[in-house]
Amino acid sequence: MYAELGRSLRHVSDQCRGRYPFDAPAMDALCAALESGTRYPATTFARYYDLVVALLGDDLAAAADHHAQLAGERPLREGQHAGPLDDSERSECYRLRMSADMGPDLTVNVPAAGIGAAFTKRFGEGMALLRQGAPSLAAEVEAIVHEVVGVAGGPDDVGEFHGGSHFQLWGALFLNAVLHETRIAMAEVIAHESAHSLLFSFCTEEALVLNDDAEIYPSPLRADLRPMDGIYHATFVSARMHWAMQQLIASGVLTGDEIGEAKEAAAADRANFEAGYRVVAEHGRLTRHGHLLMQGAREYMDAVRA
Repeated sequence: MYAELGRSLRHVSDQCRGRYPFDAPAMDALCAALESGTRYPATTFARYYDLVVALLGDDLAAAADHHAQLAGERPLREGQHAGPLDDSERSECYRLRMSADMGPDLTVNVPAAGIGAAFTKRFGEGMALLRQGAPSLAAEVEAIVHEVVGVAGGPDDVGEFHGGSHFQLWGALFLNAVLHETRIAMAEVIAHESAHSLLFSFCTEEALVLNDDAEIYPSPLRADLRPMDGIYHATFVSARMHWAMQQLIASGVLTGDEIGEAKEAAAADRANFEAGYRVVAEHGRLTRHGHLLMQGAREYMDAVRA
């Protein structure tokens, strides 16, 4: 994803030379770093999309501003970083981007004092459990997710935000800082939300589904009707959640109570997968890539009957 971003940003910047002033050497350096696979914050993706939207609207003043912001982006430190949303410019970019797709009923906010530290600790425990009991999944999560942000809902929210990601904030994962209280719950939501980022990364060449967003159907993880792309995501990630629970159950590292919790979660994940798969199979118009990914999920679920 970083290499693809670097190549696309280089092309866009080359087309902008002479149209308005920007720091071309800084852009060349940023593109070269991205093309080499250097990891940058999710704000780099967000500002790239803002630049493209400004150019499509022929707003050169805004484009110049977004180019200037991109020139100020700096690589991430090594490792995976977890912490609460705060009052920084970076967090405000995250909050606005995530909130924009939620509608008026859900909001993303800075957690109350003290909650952030507890969230960071619980997330660390969930990742440690995955490293111990599902190491291949843990390694994949650490390769995909570089920033984990704990957030809070608002007092007037209808419903509850559990977790999410955004294709314009690739590499960042957002979790409700007061939920996911057990190691199993945290491990499952990590498997869930990181799988969305995985699917986003598979879409650099083509979409996974061809259905129009105006076509809406029942979704296994949502009460409201959803476009096929959302149902596809929900179905695929349900298989990934089931896989995570099965690995932990088989690993021998869980307590007795945790085994029961993981089995209950796996049963719900299977039910959600089957409900979603029926909708995808009946109504989905999948690309070749989308078909192969869903076929792999179907074959896994058929092979593991628990």
